[in-house]
Amino acid sequence: METLIQDLSYGIRQLRRSPAFTVVAVVTLAVGIGATTAIFSVVRGVLLEPLPYMAPERLVMVWEEGGDVSRDSWFSLREFVEYGEAVSGFEELAAYTMGTATLNETEPEQVRAARVTTNMFATLGAQALHGRTFTEDEGEPGRGDVVILGHGLWERQFGGDPGVIGQEIRVAANVLGQQSSAGEGLRTVVGVMPPDFRMPLDFRERSPTDLWLPHTIDFATPMPWGSRSYYLVGRLGAGVSTAQLTAELERTLALWIDDGRLEPRSVGAPRAAFTLDELLLGSVRPTLWTLLGAAGLLLLIACANVAHLLLARADARRREIATQSALGASRLRIARRLMVESGLLAGLGAACGIAIAYGGVRAAVALTPLNVVRMRDVSLDLEVLAFAALLTIGTTVVAGVVPALRLSRVEAAAAMAGARGDPSSMRRGARRLLVVGETALSLVLVIGALLLARSFKELSNVSLGFEPENVLALSVSLPTAEYPDEASVNGFFRQIMERVATLPQVEGAGAVRVLPLAGMIGEFSLTVEGLPSESDQDIAADWQVVTPGYLEAMRIELSEGRSILPFDAEDAPLVAVINETMAARYWPGQSALGRRFHLGTADQPWLEVVGIARDIRRNGVLDGARAEMYVPHAQWSTALGGVQPRRAMTLIVRTAGPPLAVASLVREQVHALDANLPVSDVRTLESVVAEALAEPRFAALLLGVFAALSILLAGSGLYGVISFVTSRRTHEIGVRVALGARSAAVVHLIMRDGLAT
Repeated sequence: METLIQDLSYGIRQLRRSPAFTVVAVVTLAVGIGATTAIFSVVRGVLLEPLPYMAPERLVMVWEEGGDVSRDSWFSLREFVEYGEAVSGFEELAAYTMGTATLNETEPEQVRAARVTTNMFATLGAQALHGRTFTEDEGEPGRGDVVILGHGLWERQFGGDPGVIGQEIRVAANVLGQQSSAGEGLRTVVGVMPPDFRMPLDFRERSPTDLWLPHTIDFATPMPWGSRSYYLVGRLGAGVSTAQLTAELERTLALWIDDGRLEPRSVGAPRAAFTLDELLLGSVRPTLWTLLGAAGLLLLIACANVAHLLLARADARRREIATQSALGASRLRIARRLMVESGLLAGLGAACGIAIAYGGVRAAVALTPLNVVRMRDVSLDLEVLAFAALLTIGTTVVAGVVPALRLSRVEAAAAMAGARGDPSSMRRGARRLLVVGETALSLVLVIGALLLARSFKELSNVSLGFEPENVLALSVSLPTAEYPDEASVNGFFRQIMERVATLPQVEGAGAVRVLPLAGMIGEFSLTVEGLPSESDQDIAADWQVVTPGYLEAMRIELSEGRSILPFDAEDAPLVAVINETMAARYWPGQSALGRRFHLGTADQPWLEVVGIARDIRRNGVLDGARAEMYVPHAQWSTALGGVQPRRAMTLIVRTAGPPLAVASLVREQVHALDANLPVSDVRTLESVVAEALAEPRFAALLLGVFAALSILLAGSGLYGVISFVTSRRTHEIGVRVALGARSAAVVHLIMRDGLAT
C-alpha cells in the first residue's frame, strides 16, 4: 500500500508538471468514454432490458408476414374467436381495439382508450396497482359496466386517490372499433394500473393508453369476417416456437378457405407470429447497434490518441527513466508507475466522461423518435457506471501498456548517450501505426455519416403528395350522449367547418379520420363492380373519411373529376374520391370515373367514383403508394348500412401565417358550439412530418456528431504529437539555422515529417 501511495503521488506530480498534456489527454478520454457510456445506456435500456411483462419472451402478436410494425395488422373479432378455438399453440390469446374516451371529472379531457378482452391483463401478466383487473364474466353482454384507469389519468383527474376504486364515473368512449360505438354511461372503477404499464403498441405512440373497458362478446350473434379493427396478443404454449405457431396459423387459415368459411380475396397478407421483442425493436435495433459501434470506434480513436501522446511523452522521459533504472528501480516498478499514471489519466477522463454521458443521454432522449421502445426511461444507473469503470480500466491498459513496456526496457547507457529529446530515439513505426489507425477509424465514421446525411437529405426531399407548411391539426371526438345520431354528428362538423373557414388568417379547412403520417389508416374490404367475387386478388383499400374542404386544405391535387363538395350530404347519392393507385389497380387502362364499388359485402349500397386524387405518402415517408379512398363524412354511416357515424375527426386548418397562432381561435369556435367538448392533440402538420422523419434524422445526427468528434480527436492528437516532438527538436533546429537554413526550409521539414507521420 505504501508503494502504491508513492506511485500515485509520483503520477500526480508528473501530470501537474505537464498541464497541457494532461488537459488534452483527459479531454480526449472524456469524450471517448462519455460518448460510449451514453450510447451504452441507450442500448442497454432499449435493447438489453426485458420488456415490462411477465416472461416477455413468450409474448407474441399476430401480424402480417414481415413484421413491419410501421403498418398495423388488424383482425376481425370472428378471426380472434376462431383462432382461439383452432390454434393449440396459444396458451392464451387476447384481443383489443383502440379508440378515444372523454371524461369530465375535473375538466373535459380526451384520452386514449382500449376495449380489451377480459383475459388481456392475464395474457400480459400485468397486475393492477390498486383494485383488480377484469374478471371473465365482465366480458358477457350486459356485464361490462366497469373501467380500469391508467396511472397518469388517475393522478390527473382523481388526484391519485385510492378511494376511487368502487366509484362510478361517466365515461364517453366513442370510437372503439370501426363500425360501432363503445357506448357511454356510468361505469364502476375496478382498478388502477401501475405507472410503467403499457399496452404493447403504446411504445410507439406519443401518449400511453389511459383507460380500459372490457370487450363484451355476444356469441349468439353472428360475427362477420370483415370489419378488422383488433390487435391479437398471445402467449406461447410450453415448448412452442414462433415458427411452429406461424405454421399452425397458416394451416388454420388454409382450412378456413378450403371449407368455404373465408373467401381467398378477403384474407389479405399472410399471418405470422412475432415476439414483442422482434416486432417492437426490429426496426431500431440495427440503428442502435450501429451507433454503439460508432461510439466504440470513437473510444478507440481516443485511446490511440492518448497512446500516441504517451509515446511522444515517453521519448522525452527516456533519460529520466534511465536514471531511475541506474539507481536500482526494477522494470516492474517502472512499468507500474507508468501504468498508475495512465490510470490517473483514465480516471480523470472517466469522471469528466460521466458528466458528458449524462448530458448525452438527456440529449438522446430529447432527440429520439417516438417508436424507440422505453427510450423515455433511459438514464445513468449503477450498472452503467460499472460499465464506465470497465471502460476506464480497459482504456488504462490500451493507452498505457505499450509506452510502459517500452520505457521499462530502456537501457541506461543508450538513453544517457542520446541527444536531448532526439525523436530518432523513439521508433517511428508505433507512432505511424497509431496515426494510420486514428485516420482510418475517423474516415469510417465520416464516410458513414456522409452516407446517412445524404440518405436523409434524399428522404427529406421525397414528395409527400400534400403541402404540410402552415397547416394546423386538432382532434375532436363527440360523445354519444350529446350526439346520439347521424344528423347531430354531421350537423356539428358542418357547423364547425363553416365557422373555422371564416376565421382571419384561415385559407382553408376540413376534417379527416386519420392524419397522414400520424397513424395507421388500415384497409377496408371492397366489392368492385365488374370484378369477379372469386378473384384471388385482395380487394381492399385504405379508407379515409373526410369533410368537404379537406383535399383543398391539404392541397392534394386531383388528376380527374371533382373533390368532395358540400352537397355530398347524407341524403345525396353516395360518392367517393379514390387515389391513382386504386384506380390503376381495379380499373387498369380505363377511366375510373363513374365506376362503382361497395364497402364490405355486396349487400351494402353502391358508391360512385367522382374524382381521382394524386397519391400521397400515407403511413410513412418511405412507404409506397397504396390504394386509398376518400368517403364523405356525411355519407359514411349510410355507405355502411346505417352504422354509427364517425364521431372522432381531426380538424385541418390551412393558415396564411403561423398555424399555432390560430389554435386558440379554433378552440373558441369549438367551445362556442359545445363548451364541454375537449380539443386535443393540437400540433402542426410540419411537426407530424418531422416525427415521421425522426428515426433517420436521429441516426444521421448522432453518427455525424461522432464523425465530427473523431476528426477533432484525430486532428488534435496529431497536432499535439507533432508540436511535442517539434519542441524536443529545438536544439537540432537551432543547429540547422546556425548553419544557414532558412525559415521556410525548417517549416518544410516539420510539415514533411508531420505528413509522413
